[in-house]
Amino acid sequence: MKLVVTDITRFKDNDDVCMALLDVDSCKCHRPLPYATKAIINQKGISPGMIVDATVIPNDIAEPPHVEDCLFVNDLWLEKMDEASFKDLLERSSFDSVTEAFDGLITPKKRYVPLDYPTDFSIRTIRIDPLSLSLSAIGTDEKKLRLSFTDKTEETFRHTPIADLNFHSCALKYVQQDRLEDFNTVLAGAEEVFIRLGLSRAYTGKNGKQGYWMQANGVYCFPGCFWLEGCYI
Repeated sequence: MKLVVTDITRFKDNDDVCMALLDVDSCKCHRPLPYATKAIINQKGISPGMIVDATVIPNDIAEPPHVEDCLFVNDLWLEKMDEASFKDLLERSSFDSVTEAFDGLITPKKRYVPLDYPTDFSIRTIRIDPLSLSLSAIGTDEKKLRLSFTDKTEETFRHTPIADLNFHSCALKYVQQDRLEDFNTVLAGAEEVFIRLGLSRAYTGKNGKQGYWMQANGVYCFPGCFWLEGCYI
């Protein structure tokens, strides 16, 4: 089965990374477990757009919303997809509406899926209004980076946590250099934008609400969607 890497997501407190991939033909999403590490990602040179030929073994005990969990065996990492093909894959898997993509459970005012009413999936591709995409940095000493965007149905989602390892790494460097405006200028130059929105594992928010919280797992701006790799850690 040929799959393409679409998400390499970070964890806040350790060096694990979570990968998600789309089947080239069906656009079905798969998330291999156990998690990889940053060291393995760097060692194998894995990055968004890379093609892997692997045998996928479904996880029979995976529960909604994280039904994408699986085991990879006999994985053979191949070449990287060209930008046009990668864009086509994202487009074929995409929704214009965040709310529609998550069965009405995610809205601008409700950013999580309740534990008792999970969706049947945890990752979706969303088409974004390019001019709406912007980064903000919250806090003083330890900056928290957040992404705001408007989907194609004109619903706006503000201050979304960024789990995309590559995007977060590059954005943080700009913020540390006091160049946030420069970063947002680059984002504003995109002609088309896709965000891979994912749901976290079960989590209790500061307000005590329990559920699966929305985060940006992958951010891709076209043309030039792979330019962030120069910032990769």
